[in-house]
Amino acid sequence: MANTDISQSDNVVGGDQAGRDINKPTVINYGLDSSGVTQIAKLIEKFRIERAGDQLFQQTVEKLEHYSAQPVDVQFLSLEEKLDRGGCAGQLRFAKETKELFTKKLVQFQYFESAQKIHAFLLAEIYSRFHRFVSPLIAEGAPTTVINHVVQEDVLAPILALLGDNDLEIYSDEINGMLYFLTGNCHIFWHKC
Repeated sequence: MANTDISQSDNVVGGDQAGRDINKPTVINYGLDSSGVTQIAKLIEKFRIERAGDQLFQQTVEKLEHYSAQPVDVQFLSLEEKLDRGGCAGQLRFAKETKELFTKKLVQFQYFESAQKIHAFLLAEIYSRFHRFVSPLIAEGAPTTVINHVVQEDVLAPILALLGDNDLEIYSDEINGMLYFLTGNCHIFWHKC
């Protein structure tokens, strides 16, 4: 049997050194600044500071205002009409309930600038992901089961993963509510445009 003892004394190493394999998984972090901190993590830390110091904010950040209003060039339809046109009328009760939960969360933290920015950031992510992954499937006439799977895997699940410590206690139902909040305000469509 071969001797498996390896001596590494007197070695000067500027990187990795091992007596056997080195396994380094690849991790890709999106939205990191030069210090390795994500934008959402910075906002969550700012929220902690604002909340602890009771620093109240009396305005609405522009990006949140954008998603809270209906675009002027879009015909108004109720949430029910939008879901019905998209063949999603069966989701109406869930859509209304979760949209209301998210709206309550917005109101709960409306006086913290960082909380507004977190909500705006998440709404922008959902908006972008929906248009990137789901809208093409709707245009192709994909089955509802496929669309629902893509919504869950490519739109909603990544949002929950972004939250980290989740100091605002945003749960899955409220993330679904963000989707229907955007639908109700004519930023997301469930039918061919």
